[in-house]
Amino acid sequence: MHETNLPRADLNLLVVFDAVARTRSVTLAAERLSLSQPAVSHALNRLRTLTRDPLFVRGRDGLVLTPRADVMVVPVSDILAAIARIVVAPEFSPADTVRRFKVGASDYSMMTVVPGLVRAVRAQAPSGSLEIVQFGMNVLDLLESGELDMTFWGANAPPSPFLSAELFREHFVGLVCARHPLAIKAEQGGVALNEYMSFPHVIVTFLDSRQNPVDARLAELGLKRKIGLVSPSFAANAACLHGSDLIMSAPSRFAANARQSGLVSFKLPFNVPDYPYSVVWHRKTDEDPAVRWLRDLAIQADRPHAM
Repeated sequence: MHETNLPRADLNLLVVFDAVARTRSVTLAAERLSLSQPAVSHALNRLRTLTRDPLFVRGRDGLVLTPRADVMVVPVSDILAAIARIVVAPEFSPADTVRRFKVGASDYSMMTVVPGLVRAVRAQAPSGSLEIVQFGMNVLDLLESGELDMTFWGANAPPSPFLSAELFREHFVGLVCARHPLAIKAEQGGVALNEYMSFPHVIVTFLDSRQNPVDARLAELGLKRKIGLVSPSFAANAACLHGSDLIMSAPSRFAANARQSGLVSFKLPFNVPDYPYSVVWHRKTDEDPAVRWLRDLAIQADRPHAM
């Protein structure tokens, strides 16, 4: 590999050069840099040796730049500005941003936590926007590649290099159509386990079957539901309850929305452990001020109360 023979210069020498060029005074440059005057003079002498040019000579009203120094002013200023952009944390102004943030979400998220996030973003960043990406098997890959800024996550959070913040604890309840044979008992809170098991169920396909707390708990009891419908969508499953004998076990916040469409919810006749609902991001964006702002909005956004 070809190597360019460049002299090894202390970048602090460029800082001193820039200050002296701007002030045309070693004394004023020392004050600006919070250094002693001898320290500035020493650095300037090192740079003169390196460039083999006096750089600054005395004039009637202060120091005067030599032609070599005059040529150096703009490049040195550009170098220092580039370094500042690298090492100084960028500022983020929600009111001025035009950034499009990309968030992973399921239809459960879209019906529960995303509306609050959208309202908060619209209030604080009117020129910014959100793009919701369907939650799928590749969600962690998208976070790692930077194609997603964060995602909502309805299970135990993934390990490092991913980070998370719990939004709330979620639990399951039952849902049936208002004309379902169990509707009256559901409204009265008296659905028995044998009744729950005697009807076909509609279930959502999980990315990992082990993440389905309802079936996991039933398996512990030696029971298995009769399945009438499987789909990847909570919303589609709820729509299919109308006019059918199907039963759906759904997260409580989703059920709170479903009740508005004429469905009846009830407490499950067996204990199912609740589970964390979180926002997840990649460690590489942990200090990104824009993504941190978005995460904070998600954490602070108003959410529907659980059943």
